[in-house]
Amino acid sequence: MPKKKGIFYGWWIVLAGLLLITLTVPFTSALVSLYMIPITEEFDIPRSAFTLTTTIIALCGIILSPIVGKMVQKYNVKMILSLGIIVFSLSYMSYGLAQSVYHLYISAAFLGISFAFCGNLTTQIIIVNWFKKSRGLALSIAISGIGLGGFIMSPIIANLIMNVGWRQTYFIMGLVILIVGLPMALFVMRKRPEDVGLNPYGEGEMDASDKPKAEIEVDITPAEAKKKPFFYIYMIGVFTIGLFTTGSLQQINPYVSDMHGMAYAATIVAIYSLLGIFGKLILGWISDKVGVIKSGVIAYLAISVAFILLLFGQSKSILIIMAIFLALGNAVASVSLPLFASHIFGSKNYGVMMGITNSAFQVGMAFGGIMTGAVYDLMGSYTWAWIGITVIALLSMGCITLSYSISRKKYLHDDDNGSVERPA
Repeated sequence: MPKKKGIFYGWWIVLAGLLLITLTVPFTSALVSLYMIPITEEFDIPRSAFTLTTTIIALCGIILSPIVGKMVQKYNVKMILSLGIIVFSLSYMSYGLAQSVYHLYISAAFLGISFAFCGNLTTQIIIVNWFKKSRGLALSIAISGIGLGGFIMSPIIANLIMNVGWRQTYFIMGLVILIVGLPMALFVMRKRPEDVGLNPYGEGEMDASDKPKAEIEVDITPAEAKKKPFFYIYMIGVFTIGLFTTGSLQQINPYVSDMHGMAYAATIVAIYSLLGIFGKLILGWISDKVGVIKSGVIAYLAISVAFILLLFGQSKSILIIMAIFLALGNAVASVSLPLFASHIFGSKNYGVMMGITNSAFQVGMAFGGIMTGAVYDLMGSYTWAWIGITVIALLSMGCITLSYSISRKKYLHDDDNGSVERPA
């Protein structure tokens, strides 16, 4: 049982969340490509047939995220996470039993369903419950597991595939996920600090001087939000974050490879992947210092600069500078996005609102790579693709800041219904 003295128990929640995200998110995204060549060669299938597994996982997230948000808010989170981890690890192992590509699709469906329950969405909801102060830093630490998992697990999986084969690698990594993840879910994670006799971190400690200027906390119900124009402006902003995220990340590697070769492209990817871990932590810290919206604007501008620099990709040195800006700016999708949801709609109904947010984000992600790839196929160049996603990033920034501004004007002058909690 967590104690009230010593290290605040919420930081153990953050550590457990870091491990859970490390053991789930990269295994459904960045690490998938490591298996592509051996599986497609053994089954004699095109690479597009194999990558359909990630589409299936994404579709599960789009459909289930709002449901998961409601369930995490209402039911036993230890049970949700534990069952999710068990099914996730077994589903991952089942890839190793596949005898055809259709077996892979079945495994991907179970992996996607379980990932919706034990992935980053559930962890984000729990951390928001535990932190009032330092929420940005806490979320950024946990979410850095996305980059950390890819950085640590990529060479391990690559070596295992070369030495024991892809089938045994799926079994081994599935077992690792189960052995490490299940204890975190069962014995560490707690839904709310009140469940163990604690208060959220920083509650009652932050006076006006501690809070970023103009930070106003609200609690808006999902039903009420859907009646307001700012909700739909916000959803456009979230959807476009998904568009420019995959629209850039899925195409940077081939873009650099075309000009400078695969080795240099891998170097650029390694730079922004590794720096991205620190980029998330820096953005979380900035968010706690200057506020969610201002820090989000900083990230938006950073990623816009990165996209503009891609127009000058003939220069290797400019590509390195691009990778640095991308490392900070790309954190808008992982760090700022969950903070936008809690900041604009409040923490009382955060689970439901973050579930809706996650669905819109994943829809955008599903189309982003297709969009930039289609521009390249049509124009024979990435120039208009980079210009296009720069405009999309700035549009997204405008939508998020506008929705925040409208919501604050509405609820600042209409707090007699009890939906606004003014700063102390």
